[in-house]
Order: sequence, then C-alpha cells, then structure tokens
Amino acid sequence: MPRTLVIDDDAAVEEMMTRNLGNITCGSRCEFVFARTDEEALALLYDDSDLDIAMVAIDSDGVSGMSLFRELEGKRRVRIPRIAVTRGEDLALIRQAMSEGAVDFLVKPMSAEDLSSTLQRVFQVTESRRKAWRTESHLAALRREIDIAGDMQRRILPSHFPDSHSYDLHARMNPARAMGGDFYDFFDVGGGRIGFVVADVVGKGVPAAFFMAVVRTLVRATAMNGAPPAFCLEQTNTLLCRHDIPGMLVSLFYGILDPRSWKLSFANGGHPPPFLVGSNGKVRAVDEGVGVILGVQEGLEYPESAHTLEPGETLFIYTDGLTEAFDASREQFSEGRVCRFLAENSRLSAADMVKDVMQRVELFTHGIDPSDDLTVLALRRKA
Repeated sequence: MPRTLVIDDDAAVEEMMTRNLGNITCGSRCEFVFARTDEEALALLYDDSDLDIAMVAIDSDGVSGMSLFRELEGKRRVRIPRIAVTRGEDLALIRQAMSEGAVDFLVKPMSAEDLSSTLQRVFQVTESRRKAWRTESHLAALRREIDIAGDMQRRILPSHFPDSHSYDLHARMNPARAMGGDFYDFFDVGGGRIGFVVADVVGKGVPAAFFMAVVRTLVRATAMNGAPPAFCLEQTNTLLCRHDIPGMLVSLFYGILDPRSWKLSFANGGHPPPFLVGSNGKVRAVDEGVGVILGVQEGLEYPESAHTLEPGETLFIYTDGLTEAFDASREQFSEGRVCRFLAENSRLSAADMVKDVMQRVELFTHGIDPSDDLTVLALRRKA
C-alpha cells in the first residue's frame, strides 16, 4: 500500500483526502500521512523510511515548499518523488518548484480522480526507478545510454554558425546534467531571412531533454514555412497542449531577422527578456512581445514586436541558468553582472561574446555544480 506524505497546512486538503480515501488509489488503496508544519514534516522524513511520495504545498504560509528538503542535505538521503501542490495563481512558482525537484504538480481544489491519476503515475515511475537502483548492472547500462543520448542531443544542435559580411550569430548550450532541457536553433525561413530560437524546458535531465526534442520539432515544423513569430508560438503552444504531457512547460523566444531591411520580428513565450547591446555599450532589456509560457493552456494568443537592428548592435538571448548560476556563497551571477559584461564587451563578435560570457560564469561559479542548464545566443549586425 503506497504511503504518501502530505505537507500542507490547508485543512481542506486533509479533509478531502480523508473523506474520499476509498476512492483514491494508485494501483491499490493509498495511505496518507499529514504534516502541517516544517517541523512535523522533517520529523517524519527523518524517522519514516516507508514513505513513497511527498506532496508539498508551494504557496502556503505555513510550510517552506520544496526548499524544506534542503534541510536534509548531508543528513539523510531521501529518495522520495515530490509533487508540488498549488493554488495555480503563480506560474513562476510552479516553474521554480519543477526546477527544484518536483516531478509533477496538482492545482487546488483537486478532485479524487486527479489525485489518484497523479499518484499512480508518479508511483509507477518511482517503483521503476527503485528496481533500477537495486541492479548495479542496470544502472551502469542506463548511464551509458544516457551518455550516448546526451551526445546525440548535443549533435542535433547546430554547430556551424552563419558569419556573413553583414552579420554573425553564435550560440552555446551547457546542460546541468548529461542531458538538458535548454536548446537553441536557427534556420532559413525564406527570402534571405533567418529564424532563431532559444528555449528552456521546465526541469532538467532526461524528461526535459526528450520534451526539448518535441518542442524543437514542433517549432521547426511551423517556423520553416515562414510563419511569423507570434503565429509560430501560438501553433507550438496548441500542439504541446494537445500532446498532454503533465508537468512539462517551456519558455521560448523566437525571432526572424531580415538582413535586407534589418527588421527583427520576435515573440516571447514566458522567456527572460533578451538584451539589446549597442556598439556604444548601452544595454537595454527587450521586454516587448512577451506572452505566457508554452504548454499551460490551449488557444492562447501571443503578441509580436519588431526592432530595427542598428550597425554594431547585438541581440543577446539567454536562459535563466545564466543569471541564476551560483557561486560557493550561493550568490547568483545576476542580470546586473550580465549587463555589465555586455556593456564592457559590446564590440565583441557574436562568437567571442558567447565564449567570454561562458568563461565569466565558469570563473564565477568556480567548480560549483550547475543548478540549471545554461544557453546563450548572440546575433550581431556588423558595424
């Protein structure tokens, strides 16, 4: 009988589970253990080795959300899959929870049917993983397969970049693990125009990497027909929602550059605003054309904006693995450091700008394992 620890100070959640206990199953009947404070939750996590799943409130005043599990680091190894429980009012909070280790999420008020299906899905995955952990040879084979898959993932990203007499483009992706959920891409969209993408799938590792491949395929299927950026995001979002892959969301910036007029058209699906870097060192955030992260709801419309790229001007796009890279004291690299770097290096080529900012982050983190995938792309009109 699977046992689930529910960490939530919302009495309505406990009441609903208790009232519907006979209707909630995950292969067999479920057993629930409740904790309404961090202290109660930590006591159970320390002492109870038979817990299979943890459901954690991430927008409650009474518990600390996913950060609660940091208290166990170095004290006890807890291999419990975590489901984020939220009122669904803050997508950024859901995104943060997924990046901090949540494997799925539930939105209040939840039904017994939704709870059962989520617990069953997570428990099945957990049981599969536990069987794999028990077999060392299985783990070794899986590690080799992941390494091969990671190498394949890196190979599908473009490695030869355009460098015409009038503009240059360069990008790089560093996964936090063997496989990552970030990606960049660029392609000819007809009429001498070039389309380019930077995207960040919520989460890390193998699930994010597979979802990344799905997103990249869907974007290309629409974009390479010459569709405007906003329409491309709308179509990709609709198709992702119809795929119905629980817990998988993606932020995405898509732009099209026409080197004949230097018109830069773009749409932003919940991605960190890129920076425009003038040859004089002036840096500003491109916060126009911003819409909702993709994969949340079908039928959303996305705004589109445009900018004329000036001589010597660079568009610098990144994922939040850049600004949220930590040093040993848990200080973030931050947007401020990115802006200062760009202002001081505004005349660099796209390739040198990408290479140098990556080196700057490596020096800043100084051997600390990355907490997130990191991708940057620079597109520069030559002076």
